[in-house]
Amino acid sequence: MVFAYVQDRGTASGARRYVSLQEQAMSGQGTPVAIDDVMAPAIARSVRQGLLWAGGVLVAGCGLTLVIVRRRA
Repeated sequence: MVFAYVQDRGTASGARRYVSLQEQAMSGQGTPVAIDDVMAPAIARSVRQGLLWAGGVLVAGCGLTLVIVRRRA
């Protein structure tokens, strides 16, 4: 669940960046960009961030479980 949320937010951020760059290009303030030029790095970054956050939650959950089990024993 954590991975999906973080990955989705990263992908949405890339999409917003693409739209912003295209709007600038259409108004004459920039050059057009291909969607792959913006989205490929955004997706790769979002997957890495999703894995980091999900891993952190997993480690924290396992650590908390160990603390609870040891206190009950």
